[in-house]
Amino acid sequence: MKLTPAERGRWKFRLGSLGLGVLAAGAVFGASLAVSDDLRLMYLVGVIVLFCAATWVGAKSGRDRLSACLLYLPLAGMFGFFVLGQLPFLWPHLLLWALAIAIGLSLLAARLNRKGMISGVVILFALSAWYCMTYIPDRMKRATNHFGDGAAPEFAFQVVSEGAVPTTATPGKILLIDFFGTWCPPCIAELPEIVRVRAGLQNRCDIEFVVVGTNAGGDTPSACAPSPGGSTLPFPLLSIREKKRTPHLV
Repeated sequence: MKLTPAERGRWKFRLGSLGLGVLAAGAVFGASLAVSDDLRLMYLVGVIVLFCAATWVGAKSGRDRLSACLLYLPLAGMFGFFVLGQLPFLWPHLLLWALAIAIGLSLLAARLNRKGMISGVVILFALSAWYCMTYIPDRMKRATNHFGDGAAPEFAFQVVSEGAVPTTATPGKILLIDFFGTWCPPCIAELPEIVRVRAGLQNRCDIEFVVVGTNAGGDTPSACAPSPGGSTLPFPLLSIREKKRTPHLV
C-alpha cells in the first residue's frame, strides 16, 4: 500500500517529533549530570522543553496526538527505567509532563479561546509549584529518614583524638554520633551548628559527642581530623571500620 505525499509528509513529521523527544530526554538527563542531580531541576527542565516542543508540534501538525505521544515516549521511558525503579513516588513527573504536552499541543489551536489557554498554563504552573515546593521535598524526606529500634551495625573503632574517647553508649548517658566526610558539602556545612550545640551543652556530663567520617570519598582519619576552618573540633574524633564496608569514623 503506497502512501500519498500528504501521508508521507505526516509520518516524516511524526519521526521528527520522536527526534524532538530524544533531544528532550537528552536535555533533561544532561542537565542532571552537568548542573545538579536535584529531582526538581529534572522535572522543570522536562516540563519546559516538552511544553515548548508540544506547542511547536501543535502549531505544525494541527494537534496530531500520535506526534505528541512520540514526543513524550523517549523521556518517559528513560525516566521510568533509570529513576522510577529506585524512587517510585516520583510518578507525578510522568503525569505532569504529559499534561504539559497536552496543554502545549492545544495552545495555538484555533478552537481554543484565550481564556482556556491562560487557564491551562496557570493550572500547569500551580501544579508544578506545589510539586516542586511541597511534594518532592516531603517524599524525599520520608525516603531518606529511617528510624527504628533495631541494633546498630557492628563497628571496630580506631581513636584519632588524644585522650579518652567514648566508643559505646554508657548507661545513663547519651552518645551522639555525627557521620561526616570531607567530600560532603552538607556535612561540612552542619559542623558549625554541631559545635554550637555542643557548646550549649558543655555543662551536661550525660551527653557525649563524637564525629564519624567515611573513606567512601578517599578520606583518611588524618584528613577528617581538622575542622574546615583548621581549628580543632571540640569533641572526639574516631576512625571506624564496618564488617562489610570500610568507612572511617572521625
